[in-house]
Amino acid sequence: MKKLALVSLMLLAACNACSEAFMDDPVLSVDTNIAQLEDTEGISGPDIEEEVVDPSSVYPFPNNPCVQCQWYFCPPLDSVWQKQICIDQCADPPVVMYEGQCQEYLQCDPTQYHIEDVDCITEDGYPGTQEKVCNKGQIQYTDCVTECTEEMCNNVDDDCDGEIDEGQLNMCGTCGLEPIEICDGVDNNCNGATDEDLYQPCYTACGTGVEFCNDGAWTGCTAPPELMEICDGLDNDCDGSVDEGLTCECTIQDVGVLFPCMEEPLLCGQGFKTCECVDDDCTTINTTQCFAFCHWFPDPNEVCDPHIGMAIEDELCNNFDDNCNQLIDEDLYASCYSGPQGTVNKGICLPGQVTCKEGIWGGIDNGTFIPGMCEGEITPQEEVCNGIDDDCDGITDTGEELQETDILFIVDWSGSMDTEISAVLAALNSFAQQYSDESVIQWGLIIGPKVPDQYYGNHNYLEMISNLASFTDFMSSFSGLNGTPMSGQYEMLYDAIYLSIWNIATILPYGPGDIAWATGVGTSIDESIPPLEDFIVNWRQDAKRVVIVFSDEKGQSYMLPDPVPPGGWNANDTITQDILTNVVASTPDLKVYTFSPEKVKEAWNNEGGWEPIAKASGGKWFPLSTSIAEMYNYLMEIIDENACSTN
Repeated sequence: MKKLALVSLMLLAACNACSEAFMDDPVLSVDTNIAQLEDTEGISGPDIEEEVVDPSSVYPFPNNPCVQCQWYFCPPLDSVWQKQICIDQCADPPVVMYEGQCQEYLQCDPTQYHIEDVDCITEDGYPGTQEKVCNKGQIQYTDCVTECTEEMCNNVDDDCDGEIDEGQLNMCGTCGLEPIEICDGVDNNCNGATDEDLYQPCYTACGTGVEFCNDGAWTGCTAPPELMEICDGLDNDCDGSVDEGLTCECTIQDVGVLFPCMEEPLLCGQGFKTCECVDDDCTTINTTQCFAFCHWFPDPNEVCDPHIGMAIEDELCNNFDDNCNQLIDEDLYASCYSGPQGTVNKGICLPGQVTCKEGIWGGIDNGTFIPGMCEGEITPQEEVCNGIDDDCDGITDTGEELQETDILFIVDWSGSMDTEISAVLAALNSFAQQYSDESVIQWGLIIGPKVPDQYYGNHNYLEMISNLASFTDFMSSFSGLNGTPMSGQYEMLYDAIYLSIWNIATILPYGPGDIAWATGVGTSIDESIPPLEDFIVNWRQDAKRVVIVFSDEKGQSYMLPDPVPPGGWNANDTITQDILTNVVASTPDLKVYTFSPEKVKEAWNNEGGWEPIAKASGGKWFPLSTSIAEMYNYLMEIIDENACSTN
């Protein structure tokens, strides 16, 4: 006991400064590394059932402030045993008042922090993992972490529930907005109906109407038809002449012959008139009034109403009561548009409406009916750089306002974003329908990783599909990739950006002769097309420069210094996010725009994010989408920001 007391006093003297810190926790032997037992922030988890201990043995001197009890390790240490020693510190020298028995007290070995990874469920209900750790001899659990997120429409099981894109797909089973119904005999929007609610303006010489889609064809134009000219005092064929080419003077041969007519006193429908003799000798012949058919052939069993003619089912804009409802030209409206063909519903241009009044189509302006006016229509205006398609050609801020701009696409070709690439290509096809200036904007395309057909493995390389050239050549190259397999593991898009601008950058850590692909360093990247020394984008000197990156993964680099630095390579020898950010920020007349999912917008494990690179150049980050309309609007915004900018 005396020997133990001496040891205890020595321990007490050595740990006098930290005695209070260990009053509530098990104290350590002098052989234990204190740093291994420091508190770990953020640790949480299920409560651990503690060993049942006799309270009297925990603190045998509850009413004596001079006696302090502490726990000390005792053999066997590898089994984590300890015993309690109580010392009267008021005595001089201090006296050991109590020495307990060695017992297995700690739940785990305090010298070992990480025990194992275990499955868990986050507060949001996502499956994840957490660490089971030993913190000061007690088993605890770190926060539950997961890579699962809210489900997005990206052909990925984001919420880790075993289902892909649930609740995100439209009625057609694809991402994005439902396709727009078009007149093609197909249920484009997958709602079970074909060509529903489709109409467009139609025209005849007699006016404007609408026609409807039926089984993929436009039919049933409601515009007033061009009729055969008859002797009725009307311009039946709407050519601006009345009764032209007809001899409407009554002759003896015309007496008794019925001619169709639509004149007063008829209130509705089509009537008839004829020529009749005024005198017995028929020297004078006149034309009768327009009467109903029953006037000429009355039914003896019925009272003939001369005001009821032969009813016409549909009301026409002709100042007659065609449908015989005692109303003339009622509720006759039609879509109209006076702008150039192909401009309606593009940009600011919208159709208007005409109303029929007294047989004439027109519009109302400040309460006044104006024949021929298309009310409410918006026609093309002069194009200005304002972010709006003023001239309704399908392109925003183009034409004479365009400035020389070079646009380079860098596209992830690993195979995980084929639907997004299809949306980009479709958006460019929409742009191509209107774009005609082949000289102001130049276009280029780089893809990676690419795997040659003859390889079966991870042989990856970067390829410049099209150097900066005309839009026609660019689209031909892009569209020609339709049959090219999308595969690869090493998505070297950080390298692609670096290589694309290294001939115009002002800050360049590695030149063409100072860097090589990381062949033999855990990758199978051993080439680029063209080779590194010839990988030069032909940026124009006075043009604005735009790089647009499409990727659903973090940014990666697989280029290393050549020759090998002393001591070998390390992770910072590749093209890191910091290096690339500095390079793009220092490159004149350059903006980088990046498209990626939200989860890789800023960073992935604090490295590989896309938004910092875009912002460093004055560009923007955009969400990667499978919607053609969304991708079209994003690309037009980029073109507007650069090709029309006066800055």
